[in-house]
Amino acid sequence: MTRTSRNAFEDAGLYAHYGLSVVKKLGGSLVDAFQAAFTVDGDIRLSYYRDKGLAHARAGRYEQAAVALSPVWAADPTDAEVALHLGIAQVKTGSVDAGLSLMERAVALNPGDVKSQTVLGLAYAQTQKYDLAVGPLTKAVEANPQNFNVQFRLGVTLDNLGRFTQAIDYFKAAQELRHNDSKVPRAIAYCYEQMGAHDQAMPFFKKANELDGGS
Repeated sequence: MTRTSRNAFEDAGLYAHYGLSVVKKLGGSLVDAFQAAFTVDGDIRLSYYRDKGLAHARAGRYEQAAVALSPVWAADPTDAEVALHLGIAQVKTGSVDAGLSLMERAVALNPGDVKSQTVLGLAYAQTQKYDLAVGPLTKAVEANPQNFNVQFRLGVTLDNLGRFTQAIDYFKAAQELRHNDSKVPRAIAYCYEQMGAHDQAMPFFKKANELDGGS
């Protein structure tokens, strides 16, 4: 059966990428070139698609990443990096529950990895699973207190849970990291307003207005 040009180019790229490995596997017998090589060790093909899939995910090409990484994950469900990036790709392409499950698996496989905790926490927050977001985001903040986005998102998460005093603490930490972002003092002001502390809210509303170019 004649291969499509797309698959032929794909195989050519695979052969170029893993040529040395193929040669070692086959020794001196290179009959039928790389077509025969792929039957020798499926790990070569999986390794290639792992590399390609991770590259797609990091570049924001999530549909391609999901296609490339799905068989890799099926072949090795202990690969935390694949689980994380396939999870991101699935969330970004609409398979939210499946993607979150993979991110949770990535954290379980490598609980000390700050990146996995951060990504999972942000994904929970962005999908409004605020009660689940608190744990991983708190760990992410503890590990990297200079990360503005994590500080702010943890504040938003706590705000949505009605934990306004704690939210204000994280918003103020975020404000220390980024003084000129109007959404931070505005978030603090809204927290105070929801607590009934109008007088405490007003200076932050004024600050947000100034940063937005108001008088």
